[in-house]
Amino acid sequence: MAGDAKPAQQLDKVFRKLERMSIARDIFRTLGAWLKAQILNAVVIACLYGVVMALAGVRWWLVTGFACGALNLVPLVGPVFALGLGLAARWSLNEEWAGLAWVAGGWLVIQLFDAFVLSPRAAGKAGVNPLLSILAPIAGGLLFGPVGMLLAVPATAAAIIVIRVARGRRDDAQSVHPI
Repeated sequence: MAGDAKPAQQLDKVFRKLERMSIARDIFRTLGAWLKAQILNAVVIACLYGVVMALAGVRWWLVTGFACGALNLVPLVGPVFALGLGLAARWSLNEEWAGLAWVAGGWLVIQLFDAFVLSPRAAGKAGVNPLLSILAPIAGGLLFGPVGMLLAVPATAAAIIVIRVARGRRDDAQSVHPI
């Protein structure tokens, strides 16, 4: 019997290692899908900002549009900085209110499109509930500052995967050894 325990323990170690590798693979796959969706969102938002800046008459509309798209990657505060950049770029040409209204109106439409279409799609690719994708950056920002805001959704996605695996392991243990 003592000889049987050693191979069984080794087999258990192998299965645990394979399970950890599977969890890591799931986490990397999920984070990769989220990152791809974020990059696609940034490109779409940058193009939309470029169109808005061109319509508003901003001289460097392409550069300003892509800078605003890059700023939009920063959760919660990035879009506000993008608005400030767009308004400053338009204000530098002349102090005409109509051009500023174009920038502000375009910013509002882009943010609504991002909030209701693009961001929930990116969170869904990561397996995170859309409501949780709104609350996680707020909590991450409160706890860890700007870096916490940036890493909140990916960390939440990884935590969800680990919790699902742990819950599955618990359910398997209860089905094998009912209490």
